[in-house]
Parts: sequence; C-alpha cells; structure tokens
Amino acid sequence: MSDQLSDDTLTENQTPADNNGQATGQVAKSFLRISSLGMRSVATSYRLKPGDVIVCLDGEPFFGSNEDFEAILDKDDTKFSLLTIYREGVFFEVLVSSALRCSLEFIEPEKVKDIREALDGHVIHKKSEYKNYEVLRDIRRNCAIYDTNPTPLAGTFPPLWLLQNRLWEPLMAITLAYVISYGVSVTMFVLTYLLSAFYFNRGQIHVMRSYAQFQEKQMWLVIATRTIQEGQMLCRKLDPYCKFAFSHVPPPEPIPDPDDVQAKKNSN
Repeated sequence: MSDQLSDDTLTENQTPADNNGQATGQVAKSFLRISSLGMRSVATSYRLKPGDVIVCLDGEPFFGSNEDFEAILDKDDTKFSLLTIYREGVFFEVLVSSALRCSLEFIEPEKVKDIREALDGHVIHKKSEYKNYEVLRDIRRNCAIYDTNPTPLAGTFPPLWLLQNRLWEPLMAITLAYVISYGVSVTMFVLTYLLSAFYFNRGQIHVMRSYAQFQEKQMWLVIATRTIQEGQMLCRKLDPYCKFAFSHVPPPEPIPDPDDVQAKKNSN
C-alpha cells in the first residue's frame, strides 16, 4: 500500500479547531474517524463505532472531507463500496451500500504516520472477492458467523439449507410440519412445502440472526472477507479469546482468571 501514499500528512494550516471532518484552507492529508453515532446512523447497522478510522475506500487511501466521503457513498445505492477500517491496531473491511450518516472528524496528525506505516502490511483484494459476514457473540465469547448473501438453496430445499447452517431446532420443526401435512394429504404437504420455501427464501438472513439470538448471542461485527476462515481469523485478531462451534482456526488461549491478573499486578 505504500506506493499509494504520499509523504505529506497534514498541512501546516490544519489546527485542532479544523478537526471536524470539514475541509478548511488547504485539504489535509489525514484520515477520517467516526466521532459519534446518531439514532438513525447507518454505521450502526454495520457495527461501526466511535473511534473507528476510515482508511481506504475501494482499496484506495481516502484523505477527503466528511462531505466528499458521504457524497461518494451516496452516488449509487445499487453498488457496494469497500471500506477499510482501522480499529485498535487491526484493519478490516466492510461492504456498505450507502452513506454512513454519522459524525466524522480528522484524526490527530501524530496518528496518521502510524496508521500509514501499519497499512503497508495490510493486503486489500479486489472488491468483487469480498462478501459480508455477520458475527454474533455471547458473554462466554462463543461466536456464530454466517454469510449475509442469500442462497437459492433456502428457497428450493429448506431442510437441506437448515442442515447446512446447523439450525437444528428449526430443522426439527419444519420436518415435523412436513410429516403432519403429508399425513393429512399430499396437497397439504405440497402447500406446506411451498410456503416454507417462500418464507426461508425471503427471510434466510433473519432466520440465522434470530437463531443466534435464541442462543443468547448478540450482534458483534459485520466484516467483509473472502472466506469464512478469513472471517474467523479476523475475529480472533479483534478478540483473542473468541470461539467458534465449527472452527477453521486453532483454539484460543484460556481467558485469564481475574484473581490471577489482580494478584500479578499486586506482586509487581
């Protein structure tokens, strides 16, 4: 990424008073950071939060103002834009379909150089290779991650789709509904099958999200990666103790006991 970045970071005319995402005087070579989220902020639906730094837009470093950023995202609602976010020392991507509708500000000059140096080691692939994953997590760091792209399997053969996504309770319920309807009549069975196929085809993302919430998991992240394995690896960077029921990454280290941590601090 270093060949895309120039050496100048901020102009001398930039002052803290100008640090609100508005371009004043010469345009600053600085990144934008989310300063706050409103009640109707689109950024909330992507689980972005205050402090997240917007580093790249569609693979290119972005140094524009708040207005420029929102205008670019608002140009075409039918296309996704790939954002590269910097959070607590970790880069990750997310695909967004509209402006974030949140308050943005320029980051401090001393932080620009550190982020740009860290960006040299981060690889951004073609936008077409990415897809969004939602990650839900419970208080014990157990995570569920799933692809947000609809699949035709849910609308053609719902039981197989439920089995593929390991949605055991819904699978048992729909199987029971098929058995009962078939016992009534073949017509009832066909009608039940068609209605279930229509429902799962239209609401498959909602079904997976609701099932994870049924397991006491809450929405944690929305990330864009190429595979579910890359998604799990990214989650592990953001939370070293997160776990997955069907993991593509090694087991995490045990969570330190709070009493042991406090005892170690006292001994020092």
